[in-house]
Order: sequence, then structure tokens, then C-alpha cells
Amino acid sequence: MRVDLQPAYILHTRPYRDTSLLIDFLTPDYGRVTAVARGVRKNKTPKRQLLNPFSRLLVCWQGKTDMKLLTSFESDNHFLLLTANYLYSGFYLNELLVRLLPEMDRHNGLYFAYEQSLIALQRQQDIEPLLREFEFRLLAELGYAVDFTQDARNDCEIQPQGWYECHIQEGFFSAAPDIPEQFLLKGEWLLAIAAGDYSDPATRLAAKQLARRMLKPLLGSRPLNSRELFVQAKAQD
Repeated sequence: MRVDLQPAYILHTRPYRDTSLLIDFLTPDYGRVTAVARGVRKNKTPKRQLLNPFSRLLVCWQGKTDMKLLTSFESDNHFLLLTANYLYSGFYLNELLVRLLPEMDRHNGLYFAYEQSLIALQRQQDIEPLLREFEFRLLAELGYAVDFTQDARNDCEIQPQGWYECHIQEGFFSAAPDIPEQFLLKGEWLLAIAAGDYSDPATRLAAKQLARRMLKPLLGSRPLNSRELFVQAKAQD
């Protein structure tokens, strides 16, 4: 199998053997792809600097195994500069994709959602809403979509003043009287999330807690490195 001039964003790089890099790309037509870039660590050329996150490349690779061979790459003249918390947020998106997205599993819409998220981070837009939108989009692409507007057990619409609990694979349904308060979600928060309205701090908090709860079974017990970096940077401020 040979692929030529596929648009790609670098998600993660790591040393491989003495002079090579192992690179995870996100592409529109092939999803996440892992490829070996042979010898790039011994060549201190300007082209080596292209192999950094948040710049879009045109890449060529070949191979049928899990580890492809990167045969060439060039700039697509699309560079994104992220700084401070926007940089850590970009690393977070990358880590989610590397950890959760199966290799060679096409998600064309997710590629463009990722690209738009990076553009929003470069423009220093409000971080929390764009992270939540991407998290819920990723969950949906992985088969864990939930309907924020429907009561999954009672076949009716979510009511703004109602209180709901969530089953990750089933959705939202009216809460039983004995459910602990920390697991309750108000209907107006769910409807606001469905509408992409994160103006209410209570909605923001509910969305963040819900996204973490839904991602936890998929991520497992290993902590996210990007989250640790963000916490360390915040402590130094």
C-alpha cells in the first residue's frame, strides 16, 4: 500500500532506534496513522523542523503493517502557533486522539473538527467550550454518542427544571430520589450543552465533569500527560 500527498497533522513523535522517529499523524482519509521517519534525527536540516505538532503537512507513506514507512513529507504552508494554556490544550487534544482513536480508522469529520479546534486555540478563543465540543464529538465518533435532549428511558424530551442521571451507554433519564447530588444533572444544563451554550458556569462545570466521566472508561487508569503539564504550569503562575 502506498499513499501520496495526504494532508496530515502530527499528533505525537518519539525516538525510534538510533536516528529515526516514530510519528502519529491524523489524516482525513486514513484516520490516525503511525509511521517511521528514518534517519531524521541525524539530519539537522530545516525540513526536520516540520516534524512538530500543529503544522499541517503533505505526507507520503508505504506499507501494510501497523508501522508504516514515511517516504517523504513537505509543508502544506499551514502553520498554527499555540502558546500558554492554548498550547497545553492542543497537546490534550493530541493525546486524546493518540490514546483513543484506532489506527487506520477513518473519521473524516473528526479531522476537520480537530483542525477547527486548533484554529480556535490559535485565535485564543474561550478554551472550555471548544474542548467540550471536541470531547463530545470524539466520543460520538467512537460510538459513545448521547442525546442531550431526550430522556432515554421515558421517551420524552429533557425538561429544563428536571434532574437527570446518566448511563454512559444509554443516555440521560429522570433521576431516582436516592441518587447522590454529585451525580445529578439539571435538564437546563443538558439542553445548553446540546445547543453549544456554555455561558452559564454551572453548565461548564457539568459538561467538564460529564466529559471526564464518559472518557474515563476509555482512557483507563493511566493519567494524561497533557493534563499533568497544565496542572504544573498553573501551579507556577
